[in-house]
This record gives sequence, C-alpha cells and structure tokens, in this order.
Amino acid sequence: MKPTLEPKRSPRPLWLMSALSLLALLFTLSGLFYLLYRDWVDEQRDGLIQEMLWLEQSLRLQMQSHREWGEGQALDIAEGRLDEEQFRRNVRAFLRENRELAEVQRIGDHGEVRWDGRRVLEKPAKLAGDQYDAVWRASRLLRPAYGEPYRGGAENKVRIDLAVPLVKDGRYQGSVRLTYQLDLLLQQQVPWWIASKYHVGIVDVGGKLLASKSEQAAHPDGVAYQIGFDPPGHGLSLRAVSYRVGIGLTLPVMSGFILFLTLSLAFTVWRIRRHVRERAAAERTLAHEVSFRQAMEDSMKGGLVSLDRAGRIERVNRAFCQLTGYDADALVGLTRPYPFWPADEAVAQEEVFARALVGDVPEQGLELSFLRASGERVEVRLFITPLIGGGTQRGWIASLYDVTEVRRQRIELKAAHERFLAVLNGLDAGVCVTGCDHGELLYANPAFGRLWWRVEPDAGYCPLLPRLAEPGGAPLEFTLDDGRRWFQLQRRRIAWVDGTEAWLDILADVTEAHEREARERAQAERFQTTSRLIAMGEMASSLAHELNQPLTAINTYASGLIRRLPDDGSLPKGTYGAVEAIAEQARRAGQIVNSIRAFIKKHEPQLEWSDPERMVSRAVSLAEPLANKHGVRLTLEPDARPLSLQVDPVLIEQVLINLIKNAVEALVSARTARPHVQVRTHVGAAYWRVEVADNGPGLSDAMQANLFTPFYSTKPEGMGIGLNICRSIVEFHRGEFGVHSTLSGGCVFWFTLPLSRPGPENKTASEDAVE
Repeated sequence: MKPTLEPKRSPRPLWLMSALSLLALLFTLSGLFYLLYRDWVDEQRDGLIQEMLWLEQSLRLQMQSHREWGEGQALDIAEGRLDEEQFRRNVRAFLRENRELAEVQRIGDHGEVRWDGRRVLEKPAKLAGDQYDAVWRASRLLRPAYGEPYRGGAENKVRIDLAVPLVKDGRYQGSVRLTYQLDLLLQQQVPWWIASKYHVGIVDVGGKLLASKSEQAAHPDGVAYQIGFDPPGHGLSLRAVSYRVGIGLTLPVMSGFILFLTLSLAFTVWRIRRHVRERAAAERTLAHEVSFRQAMEDSMKGGLVSLDRAGRIERVNRAFCQLTGYDADALVGLTRPYPFWPADEAVAQEEVFARALVGDVPEQGLELSFLRASGERVEVRLFITPLIGGGTQRGWIASLYDVTEVRRQRIELKAAHERFLAVLNGLDAGVCVTGCDHGELLYANPAFGRLWWRVEPDAGYCPLLPRLAEPGGAPLEFTLDDGRRWFQLQRRRIAWVDGTEAWLDILADVTEAHEREARERAQAERFQTTSRLIAMGEMASSLAHELNQPLTAINTYASGLIRRLPDDGSLPKGTYGAVEAIAEQARRAGQIVNSIRAFIKKHEPQLEWSDPERMVSRAVSLAEPLANKHGVRLTLEPDARPLSLQVDPVLIEQVLINLIKNAVEALVSARTARPHVQVRTHVGAAYWRVEVADNGPGLSDAMQANLFTPFYSTKPEGMGIGLNICRSIVEFHRGEFGVHSTLSGGCVFWFTLPLSRPGPENKTASEDAVE
C-alpha cells in the first residue's frame, strides 16, 4: 500500500511561542529592575526624611532657646535690672556661642535702635521697611514674633528677625530684636554627615532658594524632600536634595548581561520569523495569483478582452460582458465576425480590426459601433496592445470604453458653442477674454475688433485695455482722443473652458450717449442761468422801486431839518454839515437807484457831460474807509489833462467802487504783507482808460476763464453777478472792460470809455448788443 503523505506542520506556532517567551522574559526583567530601583529610591527617601526631621527639630530647639534668652533680656530691661553696658556684655557672650545671629539690638517703642549688642551707637537709627516688620508684629501682638525674610547687611544676605516685646504694666515699651542670617544658621546647625549627602537649603513659598549650606548647586535628578520651617514661618521651608543619583555598578552590570542574552534570543526569533514570512509570502503569491488577476479584471470599469494572434477570444472581464450584453461563456472561443458587430458595418469593422491586429492603431484609439444582445447600438473607443509572455508575443489585449454619452454631449456642446458664438458675433458691444496670468487674447468677437483698433478676433496678443475697471464693480468710461470718442468698459473674473481664470471685458461705444448728455447738460445750464438772470432783474427792479420812496423821504426830512435849525450858533459845530451830508447822500442814493432802474429797463441812457477825474476822486474817497479799516493803502494817479465825457456818473462811480472793493477783499483774504491798491487814469487819442491794480496773488488761468460767467464767484459769500453788472455798465456806455495779470504778481482790472459820442447808427447797434 502506498503510504499517505501527511501535510507538513507550519513553523508559525514555533516562532510565535518563541516571541511570546522573549516578551515574557523582557517583561519580567524590566519589572525586576524597576522594583529594585524603586526599593533603592524608597530607601534613599526614607533616610532623607529621617535626617530632615531631625534637622528641623534641632533648628526648632535652637531657635526656641534663643527666644527664651531674648525673653529673659526683655524682662530684665523692662524691670530696670539691665542697663546698656550690661546688655552689650550679655549679647557679646551670647553671640560667641550662637554665630548664626548677625545682630542683637534693643529697639525703642517708636522703632528706633537704642542699644546695639556689638557697638556703641552715636545716635539712634530708625528701622524701616522689612527690618521693622518683626518689631511691628511684636508691638501689635505683645508676644515674640518673626518678620518676613529680607536682604541686608554688608554681604546682602537673606536675614530674618525675631522681636521680643518689652511689656510693663500691659504697655509696650520697645523690643529686643534678634537678627538671623539664614546661610550662617545652616552652616552652624546642619551637621557634616547631613551636608555630605544632601544639599540643604531654605526656600520661600515660590520655591526660590534663599540660603544653603554649601555653594554647590543641587543635582536636578536627586531625591528631594521639603518640610515646613516653622518657626519662623512666612512660607519658609527646609529642602534637601541628595547628591547621589546612581545606584552603583552591581545592577548595571547585571542588567547589561541580561540585555545581551535577551538580544541574542531576539535575533534567533527574528531569523525564525523571517524564514516563516518568506515561505508564507510564496504560498500567498501562488495561491492568490489567479484570483487576483480575476478580481483586477472584474474591477475595471472598461471592457477588457484577450485575443490570440488569430483574433480568437480567450478571456473577457465582467465589464466587457455588460458592454456587449453576452455572457463570458458565450464569448470565449469566438472568432471574427463577432456577434456584437452590426451587420451593416461588419465589412468596415473587419478592415479596422485587421489594421489594429498589425499595430496600425492611433494613440487616441479607435471609435467603433457595437450592437448589444438587446439590439441597442453603443459607441465604444478601442485601445489594443500586444500581449507579451516569455519574450514572445502570445496575442493581443484590447480595452474598450462606452463613449455613447460622451459623444452625445460633445455633439450637443458643439451645437451650443455654435449658437453661443452666433449670439456673441451678432452683438454691437465688443466682448473679449484675456488670460489673468499671461495676458493672452483668448477670444474676441467682431464687434470688439471694430471698436478697439480693428483687432482681429483670432489675434494672439492681448489688447491694451485700461486696467482701472474694478472686477464686478461699476462700468468704467474712458476716452483716448480727447473726448471725440467715448467707451464704456466692464470687467469681471470668469473661469475659462480649460479651468484657468480669465478676464471677461465688455466694451461698448457710448460716444452718442455722452454727446446727448452734454447737450442736455448745456441746455439745462443755459436755462438755469437765464432763469436766475430774469429773477435778478426782477429783484433789482423791485428793490429800486421800493427804495426810492424811503430815500426821497430821508432827503425831504433832512432838507426840512436844515430850514428849522436856528441860525444863532447855539448848535454844536458841524451839525449843519452833518445834516447837509445826510441830504446829499440821500440824493446820491436816489440817483444810484434811478440809474440802476433805468439800466435794467434798457431805455435811452441818461448821459450828461461830467468831469471824469471828479468821478474817480469821489469813488476813491467813498472807498477809503473800507481800505483804511483793513489796512490797505489806496492811492490815485490821475491824468492831469482836462477832459469832459458824456456818461452816467453814478453808474461809473459804482463800477469804480465795486472794482476797488473787490481788490481790497482779495488782498485781505490772501493776507498780503503790504497790501496796496492803485487807481490810475489815462487820456488817450480816442478813449479814456481807468485801471485798478493790486499786489495780491493774482488770478489763475481757470479763474480768468470763468470770471465773467454768471453766478461764478471766488468768494464764499459772493453771488457772482458783480463783475457782470460792471461789464454791462461799461458796454452800456460803449466802452470795453477787461482784466490781466502782472509779471510782479497781482492783477489789473481796466475799462475804457470813448471820448466822442458815436452817430445814431452806431448807437443803435450798441443798444442791440446790450440787449
């Protein structure tokens, strides 16, 4: 009988058991080492606690004995049994036995040092700050008290005071102050066997070291213990830190030997594990090769088919079966023509497939039509590549993807794109798209090319559009030819077809809209100016009519008053002159009102022969009070040649007063250093010329251009009609009115009047011009 071969046992449990044994050994040795270390640490800590308890008790007894000595001294001083010399002898003897005390003093009831145990004081010293803390506590408690720690003495060491009050008949009379220096206290009271093993120090409540037995710093990893130091209290504690942190050589040597054995065992286990892993990997590779290949093929979303060199189907995946609608058993072994080829395209597909089998396949694949078992037609993209095995070609591997929906979307997208381009190309507004990073022109419709420098829609550069339009904000309007043609630009950020960011610019020609708005704006301004001028004329006519009666009344009353005044000289000097001046000014105001009224009505000018120099002198004399008020020097340079003109003297005087007043106000508002207004006259061959010059800041070009515009004024309270009225008055007299700047600064307003009166024809033309 043929023996039966039993399957070999797997070595996996062997290395698992070895690994578990190794882990158990490591855990046991680690625990043993930890227990030994903790036992050593506990032993060190127990010894440290015992030493610190003994040291704390020793310090407490020592300071208690000091307190009792201080109470005895305080009682003798209070009873009068101890004078200053005896106190000093007792203190010196006491300090020789207790070197931790830095000072022993007798303190008065107000904190002054009366006696010092070491020396004779020349005058009492006053305690203050931390040095007075213990004395203050003892005076309030009437019993011995310790103060807060502080730094003092020549070496600036930390000290602490014990104050014992002097009480007699229940009244506080001072105290005996014992000053401890903490580092001397530790040096005197900590024995050598403790100091040799531990770093002993005194710390405050925050853990800050105030004093220590030695200058050597404590080991940061040493065993430490801290106990309260009371007395003196105030958060002070005794802290000791061991100098020794190691545990000797026995345990490290033993641990090293055990570690060596452990590593040897671990190396053995690792070799066993490596052998097991290599063998298991080979078994898994062999066991799952076929299932892995099948799972990989079935997990693909695209169809996969394997063909031999003759084109026979050898293997198909699940996606290929779903694509064609046939089972894998029905497809394997089939040759051309395949049942999923449409009957009307079988010849064409045979030719395409024959080219594919010889390697004539484009990189982007082939698009074919398949017919499913249900009769539904689908579009697929085919990729085919040789199947190499053992260095020789065994057949072909073809992958197929269903592109029916993709092709339909591509056709619809193309149609939508064509419709979109037709709409954009028919727009009157220009549209262009430029890249955000490189500035390349991505698209431009024909309207954009016509509007913007005849840019070709397929140009490869970016047109230089203004970059002032905010993305998504208000449209930007601009011009490039001084207003002859205006454009409106609107910009926003969009995502281009390839996913990159781009600028969408919409450009429209708004020249016609700008021109229409300009015409409407000019028409509105003309209408507004005309309305205001009409209203101003009506207002001036009304004022002239209303003011005429009160001015007439003033003149009448002034004339009557002159007739009734006595002639005996009993009135104060100058009364007659003042009343006559009132009457004269009332008559002059009436003439001004009548002249303005006649000027507004535009009837025949009321001209009379007048001395022009007299008119100028009278206008300057009327303007002098205003100039003197503001500190402006007003001078007159008349032409001495005699002359007589046919003018309305009141209106000409008003023109001069208005020009002088404007010059004074301009100098005052500009704060000119030495303001000066000069009035000059000149007699020419055919005209009489008057100039009003100042040394102010002058007029800018923009101000000169708008100076005679109705209702334009450079003064905050101005109405903008004064210079217009002046020019109208001068032109009413057939003269000229103008202004110019001087090279030295300032400006000159001038007007001229003709010397001889023109004939009737010229007169009529002048009146028409005024109207």
